[in-house]
Amino acid sequence: MASGSNLLVVAITTVYLLIVLGVGHLAARATGTSREDYLMADRSFSTIILLAALFATNMTAVVMIGAPGLAYSAGAGAFGFFVVLFAFLFPVFLMTVGYRIWMVGKEFGHITPAQIINHRWDAEYLGVLAMVMFTIWTIPYILVGVQGGGIVFEALTNGLVPYWLGAAIVLVVVGGYVYQGGMRGTGWTNAFQGAVFIVFLLAMFLWVPTRIGGFDSATQAVAQINDGVLLNRGGIPPFQPRSWFSQGLIVAFGAFMFPHLFVRYMTAKSVKNLQQTAVLYPIAVIVVWTPAVLLGFWGIAQFPDLANPDFILPTLVGELLPVWVVGFALAGILAALMSSLDGQVLTLSTFFTEDVLKEFFNISEYREVYYTRGFLILIFVAAFVGAMVTRDSIVDTATFAFSGFGLMFFPICSAFYWRRSNKYSAYAGLIWGFVGIWAFELGLLPNSLTFGFLPFVPVLLSQVILMIVVAYATGKPPKDKLEQYEELFEHVW
Repeated sequence: MASGSNLLVVAITTVYLLIVLGVGHLAARATGTSREDYLMADRSFSTIILLAALFATNMTAVVMIGAPGLAYSAGAGAFGFFVVLFAFLFPVFLMTVGYRIWMVGKEFGHITPAQIINHRWDAEYLGVLAMVMFTIWTIPYILVGVQGGGIVFEALTNGLVPYWLGAAIVLVVVGGYVYQGGMRGTGWTNAFQGAVFIVFLLAMFLWVPTRIGGFDSATQAVAQINDGVLLNRGGIPPFQPRSWFSQGLIVAFGAFMFPHLFVRYMTAKSVKNLQQTAVLYPIAVIVVWTPAVLLGFWGIAQFPDLANPDFILPTLVGELLPVWVVGFALAGILAALMSSLDGQVLTLSTFFTEDVLKEFFNISEYREVYYTRGFLILIFVAAFVGAMVTRDSIVDTATFAFSGFGLMFFPICSAFYWRRSNKYSAYAGLIWGFVGIWAFELGLLPNSLTFGFLPFVPVLLSQVILMIVVAYATGKPPKDKLEQYEELFEHVW
């Protein structure tokens, strides 16, 4: 594109970003100065806002950049690689574990996972351990969003906005509305940005094939490559049965345990809002993931020599569509990236103030909000530096983070379903999950121990066994807390 066209792309995107800041400002005006309002939006999210807050914050650079990139590399099986179990298990988790999380938060005023597990097991430092682990696994996921912002800005402006500046713009805009509006700011902007990237993906899904001969021609062009191997998941390394099954579990367990989602389960106005969200969520996932994967898949035949598969969606848009569409495309992709970054950074800041400062130091509500905002700035600076020094593929970065979150599922969720669980079994599960996955990642444990699965599966199985052994080898959990929770969950499934 010529320099004038690049400027048009930047201008359209700038207007979009200003609108996002405007929505965030409106949310800020409705947000009070109390801890409950700034951090939890007074637990008042309706179905639409809650769905947007959970869905949009999950549809990150993984769906806009990573999924098309994986489909470009390995074929249309990328859809099942991410969605096959997640779309169905997430609603089940939401209406079982998520329902209980909501009830506990409402009954006892909890805001973070650490507060729940400390209270349930009468522990003092277990919550800090969980908080540290959540933070460690969230940082690479934040980097995914920042990397994605840099990639699409650079690709769709032909370098007019370089990688570093694109990443910085994303962080400044997200920081602007999160700093002002807190949880309500993220919820309202997520609703707007979720609508934007859904409309964008569906529009690209209909428009791109018309530029390459139609749906049938686009698919047939890929089918002719290597005798159609990309139409058949068999034999392609990522899609071998055990890897496929492993990835499905990783995404299903990991995505449910995202800390920014965990906190938002407690913001629902009522259980009816949770129920309606659980019904609508898988529909929204399929509506978004189908075009994202197929666009990357069709790009195989159109641009067969891309050095970086993560650039396939920006390349399709930039090469096949009018320049004014490129501006809207950049806005749509940024919508997905920013709608996850906001929740992630706000959650980590909340953890810092709630689980460290408030837990071990005597601070007022006003100071808590003040420190939360200060910590937000530190996270943004750290995320920018991290995005400058790491350029791993988005799928690789996200999958490792998903594994870490997934290995926190049983240690934390046992608080809601397992009578015999205690703080010692939770400690053992959390520590072994963390150590085990890193041991495989660093080569301290041989891949032969995975038996063809991804490391997540053997670590998960051994984690559950270890928790059972430790629970029965140590004392019973506090009886008074157990009775409180059993009474609360008496008529809940």
